Amino acid sequence: MAWDNEHVPVVRVQGVDGFSDNITKMARSLKESGNTDLAKLFLQDKARLKKNIPKAIQKIANDEVDDAQDLIKKREYRSKSKYIGRGNLWKSVAKHSTKDGMKSDIYANAESKEGYEYIQAFEYGLKNKNYPAHHVMHDSGMDLDVDTYSDEAIRKSMK
Repeated sequence: MAWDNEHVPVVRVQGVDGFSDNITKMARSLKESGNTDLAKLFLQDKARLKKNIPKAIQKIANDEVDDAQDLIKKREYRSKSKYIGRGNLWKSVAKHSTKDGMKSDIYANAESKEGYEYIQAFEYGLKNKNYPAHHVMHDSGMDLDVDTYSDEAIRKSMK
């Protein structure tokens, strides 16, 4: 592993708008067939989805920050050497969201004294120092409960 800060582990939560065009087409078709009220309801559902999907992404990202921080706390301070850290690594885990809220990257950015991101060493390990890999970002990302929030966003949007 090269320590060039290009390999900082990131968990990306991203929503894709695969619904807007289809809903708009259905609404247009309904309107053309004389179902203006139903077309209007479809477009309202679309507007609510456009609001609720970014909210769901932010909730998932918040959960990921919490989960990654918890794993780091559990794994960082359980070493045989009885290492007592200052919490720089877990405190540096944060979400970085786009303005539209459709994407959020979660990562830690605490640097080591050697100039590389400490999370790289923590995630992937160091062979030359017999420092094991802890895979906190991988493990926390794999445990995300995306379905709960996406189902909630859809349920809140379809009234």
